[in-house]
Amino acid sequence: MAMSMSSSSPPSPPLPPPAAASDVAGTDILLSLLPEILDDILTRLPLKEVVRTCCLSRGWARRWESASGLDVRFRGFYSAGAVAGVLARCAAPVASFDIEVRPRLRPRAAYWLRALAEKRVRSLQLAFGSSRADEPGVFPGVGRAIYARAELSNLYLRYCELPRPPPPQPGQGSLFAGFPRLTRLALNSVKLPFAGAGALLERVIAGAPDLADLLLVDVITGVVAGGEKKVEEEEPEAWAIRAPKLHSLTLWTPAVDNGCRVAGELPLLNAANISVDAFLGTEDFLDTLWLVSRVKVLKFSVRDRENRKEYDLVVVFGLCILEMMRRIFVEIC
Repeated sequence: MAMSMSSSSPPSPPLPPPAAASDVAGTDILLSLLPEILDDILTRLPLKEVVRTCCLSRGWARRWESASGLDVRFRGFYSAGAVAGVLARCAAPVASFDIEVRPRLRPRAAYWLRALAEKRVRSLQLAFGSSRADEPGVFPGVGRAIYARAELSNLYLRYCELPRPPPPQPGQGSLFAGFPRLTRLALNSVKLPFAGAGALLERVIAGAPDLADLLLVDVITGVVAGGEKKVEEEEPEAWAIRAPKLHSLTLWTPAVDNGCRVAGELPLLNAANISVDAFLGTEDFLDTLWLVSRVKVLKFSVRDRENRKEYDLVVVFGLCILEMMRRIFVEIC
């Protein structure tokens, strides 16, 4: 006899409707992360990969634009439009802006600096490329917007000319205040062709109390014309390096003395790379060697640029050692 199901049996629960294929495909685990975690992931990627995330899905189309702390870096081939587009869309603060400026894009550098005004960039590196068409002693110019980056902790400039700082606005003091948060300053083949340039650099260095790494290579200061001093017989404007927390110093003076000297002790200095052939054989030369002689790593080079001959460093250091021994004796007595 066939058995029938009792009418008192409970009905089966309804099955859930099948999920739409679009809903399954739209599920994004990464976008479900906390925004700060997702920002941290994006800031660890190269800029090119960060921007490419806009192709992942609609949810990612503009996600990178809200990630703060990006490293904006351009090397090799790139377009001026790509740089402008990234600067217009990336969020503040920007961790770093690092670019090698090709000769044909030099006029855009001033625009990029102005575009960074609202980005609170912490590290700025502008390296201008040279060209065979460049006139001797004429460097690419950097706009005055460079002086508006008070939040910088790292500044690197190569092969460029800095203008005089803009005049102060009413109620903002009398002189450019510098970059008080700097921990690293690197100027390589940089020209400041105006009176008071040395005093400006001295003020910038002394005004950064936590400056630990300083590189000054072929920095030209003062009024120049055609790459040379207008009046070579005049004494250069004296300016000094005062940085009590400095750990690393690279100081290469240009062929014409730019007036830069090391002033006072540098008690935390660990490494020094010195080439001060512009005042070789003077008391300033001995003073410089004396002030950096206590470092752990010292690289000292001297070159006679006029005759293209290396000095006999054994003789040079022999004389310096004798002078230092004399100074030690004087201190003891």
